[in-house]
Amino acid sequence: MRCIGQGLESLKTFCAVMSLPNPVEQKSHDVINNKLSRVMKEVAEESMKMAAVEEYSSSPDNLLTVSGDGTWKTRGHSSLIGVCTVIGAETGKVLDREVLSSFCKGCDSYKGVKFGIKYNKNGKERIRFHVEKNYSGSAGKMEVDGMLRIFNRSEKLHNLKYSNYIGDGDTKTINALSENKPYGDDYLIQKIECVGHVQKRMGRLTDSLIDKLAHYYGNAIRCNSTSVKEMRKAIWAVWGHSCSTDDEPIHWFCPTNPNTWCKYNAAINNNLQNYKHKPSVAKAVQDVIKPVFADLSHPALLKKCLGGKTQNPNESLNSLIWKFCPKTIGSRLQIAEIAANLETSVFNDGNQILITILEKFGLKINRNVCVPLAERDNRRIFTSRQRLL
Repeated sequence: MRCIGQGLESLKTFCAVMSLPNPVEQKSHDVINNKLSRVMKEVAEESMKMAAVEEYSSSPDNLLTVSGDGTWKTRGHSSLIGVCTVIGAETGKVLDREVLSSFCKGCDSYKGVKFGIKYNKNGKERIRFHVEKNYSGSAGKMEVDGMLRIFNRSEKLHNLKYSNYIGDGDTKTINALSENKPYGDDYLIQKIECVGHVQKRMGRLTDSLIDKLAHYYGNAIRCNSTSVKEMRKAIWAVWGHSCSTDDEPIHWFCPTNPNTWCKYNAAINNNLQNYKHKPSVAKAVQDVIKPVFADLSHPALLKKCLGGKTQNPNESLNSLIWKFCPKTIGSRLQIAEIAANLETSVFNDGNQILITILEKFGLKINRNVCVPLAERDNRRIFTSRQRLL
């Protein structure tokens, strides 16, 4: 049920429809959930340790670059649960995650003293009061505080320092990391821009042409990610090519090699004199977008885009979290943590990691478990490769 993002009530409905006996009751379900939480955490931590070793060995000069992002269970500023994740730029695997909750159902319903040990009417000691709330503050600040926790424990957890941080346009997280200095005064964390988010800035004008220019702008950065100079040249080639006419061809920066994408320069290479330009960007639009190109081709910005890094893995990871813990269903911190640990394991090691989880529960594994999970991983890899073609 947790693998499909459902709980006890859904399990009861399934059993009823399938004419199966009534499943476990709430008390036994809670016991199983507690064990599931421990097993998921154990498997996820082992997976992250192996990912950290792999990331360290893959990173040049041992300067680790990570991408971080936060996701919330509900939209807006009222979400009670948020998840922060950090992914290695070289391996694309999860190195750490933090689940935050600003609400505890037990605290909310309990009317007695909300700290220490609870007592019953006879004054005898009862169970310790378990508080699920681990965060105080606004939902918007969850990402900042979550990232601070992750960076502050990276040395203790993996014996690693995260040198470069790939983030979106929001500067709150990197500012907090710079002020907090988790690795001391002599070890500053550098901000690297996510190419995808920088590309979105080109779309300030909501027009299909601007969408196309934004796509070309992103490609100009990704295809020239090792040189700021070549990035700028390619970006201005996009502007000049789009504004060119038969009377005023502006192809100064367009590639001139035999395989050039610029049909005007290709026609010149082949001594074709009858090339006709397609309708160009209107003069009024040219005047509007030129300052945008100037801003988004500034060397200071493009320097942060070197390497063509992106937050896309974090976006994929975020969708996987809420698959195991749907946003449409209410849940507490423990369920969100189970979902975060499960998605970390599956994201790093594939669906076959579920075999390890089942084995830790003492269950016998046969081919009816192994074959479908292996086939599912193979289909996912095949689909990913097809999309790259």
